[in-house]
Amino acid sequence: AVVSNAEYGDDSFNETEILDLEFKKEFDEVLGFVEKLHAKEKQILNKWLRKLKKANDDSQELKNWREVRNEYISLMCNQLRRNEIIEPFLSRPDNGPLRPVPKKLAYTKMKFTLCAESDES
Repeated sequence: AVVSNAEYGDDSFNETEILDLEFKKEFDEVLGFVEKLHAKEKQILNKWLRKLKKANDDSQELKNWREVRNEYISLMCNQLRRNEIIEPFLSRPDNGPLRPVPKKLAYTKMKFTLCAESDES
């Protein structure tokens, strides 16, 4: 679900703005799914959503925190599109700063992204 400047009708968006727009688009989609979940799942995912939404330059040690935040929201969105919740969203997020998506989920994330892109064609 990569957003391009063309989708917004001009070339005036910088990379930061595009990442923020991508995040908002998938965040809003996730909210629709979360409302339909059981209480425990809803509680865990809402904690993840709060953590992802409050991630910012001041609280993150990662230079590419927007990309990491977007990887998590894309992973969550793709899982919910398939009516499944798996790692890392089976438990609450850590209290510390947002960490990169674990390498063991890299294949899963890639598989979901490829499926999501082919669904839109």
